[in-house]
Amino acid sequence: MYLPHHFRQDFHYLSLRSSLLEELSLLYGLSLEKRNGQTGRICRCRRMARDLFKACRQQPGQPEYPYLLGVLLERAGQWPLTDQPRWAYDQAERYYDRAWQLQQRRPPGTYDRQHYLRPAVALLRLSLRRGEEERFYAWWDVCGGLRCFHRDVQALFQVRWLIVKEDYGRAAFTLRNLHGLAGRQSAFSSARARILSDIVTAACQGPGTALKGNYSPYVRQVLWDVLFPARSRQMADSVL
Repeated sequence: MYLPHHFRQDFHYLSLRSSLLEELSLLYGLSLEKRNGQTGRICRCRRMARDLFKACRQQPGQPEYPYLLGVLLERAGQWPLTDQPRWAYDQAERYYDRAWQLQQRRPPGTYDRQHYLRPAVALLRLSLRRGEEERFYAWWDVCGGLRCFHRDVQALFQVRWLIVKEDYGRAAFTLRNLHGLAGRQSAFSSARARILSDIVTAACQGPGTALKGNYSPYVRQVLWDVLFPARSRQMADSVL
């Protein structure tokens, strides 16, 4: 689906704009505090929701619109742009499921595989965001498992769940063997693997660890605050 320019701009504006922040939000339930410009994001989110609801009513058989609504609601809960993030995630799951069902009705060969898998991957991501492992594997089976996804998707989520469980030793081992686990011709993102590796390395070796990725001082500080909240409180107390 080709999004109009203003829609692409708005979705970009509502993103976290950092892959590391996105992973921290996904794995640790991180939500950004309300800062300057939050009112503007809330207004954009509401305007986009109205436009997408209208598009859904006009073209109820198009899977792209419920998928985009799911993305919008997930980001609303992630920022948070709503006082009810759990409700936003419930609604996002509903629209992802709707988009996935509509995709199933399309005749084979009439869809782009990358877009075809987006609602299914979003359902898996949302289960991880909510910390619901059983629901994740239920969706994995419903969506087709390895018949539908490449092994790199399974490998990615396996590492993420190990990080959520704070089993950093196994996560580090899995990352070292990632491409063998995902398959020789895996499309696994090396950038995503590097980010997960940085999180695991920092958790194992502590603050001040040399990271592979280039992050701003603010993003690095968020990483330390998430992994070592007690240390952050001690530093704040010493300053005060």
